[in-house]
Amino acid sequence: MENKTGKYLKYAVGEIVLVVIGILIALQINNWNENKSNIKQAKEHLETIKLNLQDDIIQAEKLLSETQTTIDYANDFLDQFKTLKPVDKNIQMYLIYMMFERNIEINESGINALVNSNGMAFIDKELQTKILNYYRYIEQLKSRELNANTEIKTMYEPYVKENYYWIYNKTNPWHRQSEFYKDDPRKLENIDLKSVIDDKKLEIMIMNRRYQSKLIFDFYKNTIKDAKEIIAEIEN
Repeated sequence: MENKTGKYLKYAVGEIVLVVIGILIALQINNWNENKSNIKQAKEHLETIKLNLQDDIIQAEKLLSETQTTIDYANDFLDQFKTLKPVDKNIQMYLIYMMFERNIEINESGINALVNSNGMAFIDKELQTKILNYYRYIEQLKSRELNANTEIKTMYEPYVKENYYWIYNKTNPWHRQSEFYKDDPRKLENIDLKSVIDDKKLEIMIMNRRYQSKLIFDFYKNTIKDAKEIIAEIEN
């Protein structure tokens, strides 16, 4: 009886060990399959982020070019204020162009899906850091755009429209103005360009527009650089 009991115990222990091993193997396979699925999903979210970033680059490059134009116009305008250049009718165009606001529209569908699915844990740590830093930087860019646009809407644009309303005419070299007013038969008002560069308050506003534009220019430039780096890492 003692021998039989010992055999039964050994058999039972062996069965338990086999069951435990089977459970462990099943869990391991399940974890492996789950990780494989999570990695696949994370890669899909990275592809979406890549598409989002490509769109960001297109927008940022356009905004970068427009912002550079604002800076160039401001520099030329300020040279006329400083009497380093003769006054010309282009300042009518400059006054209008500097009213334009800049806004980058970021599609965050990829990063939101990645975060909400807890997919961040399944991608490279360095890539994680770059992606998160990129979207933090975008928030800073949006804040800078908001500051500049608020200044335009509350200070610059109202001042120009109140004091230099006559820039809306067919002598304005900006194509949208000249095209719109080309058939206007009304007699032109007396346009005193000299009065514009004698306006010290306006000069300060133009300097502020130049300053804000230079800051935003750097943001757009860095956004393009960072987005291209992340895209290259995702492709790798």
